[in-house]
Amino acid sequence: QAFFNCLTRKEAYIKAIGDGLTCPLDAFDVTLTPGRPAQLLRIRGSIAEAAKWKLQSLHPMKGYVGAVISSGKEWQLKQWRWPDSLKDV
Repeated sequence: QAFFNCLTRKEAYIKAIGDGLTCPLDAFDVTLTPGRPAQLLRIRGSIAEAAKWKLQSLHPMKGYVGAVISSGKEWQLKQWRWPDSLKDV
C-alpha cells in the first residue's frame, strides 16, 4: 500500500504543477505510511514551500487508492458512498 500511496500522491502533485514527468520525482517528498494522513513534506528541500499545499488521500473502494492536491489550505474534500442498492441503477 505504501507504494500506491507514494505513486498517487506524487502523481497528484506533478499534475497540479503542470510539469508531469518532467518534474523529478525525487524533488519532493510525500508521506507513505498507510493510516498516516497524506501530506506533502518537502519541495526541493523546503518544508515552507510544501506547507502551502494540501494533499488528501482518496479510498473510493476496497483495493483502490487515489489522491488530490491543491495549493492553499482553505478547502475540504467531502466524500460519500452510494448505498449498495443504488450501484446497479
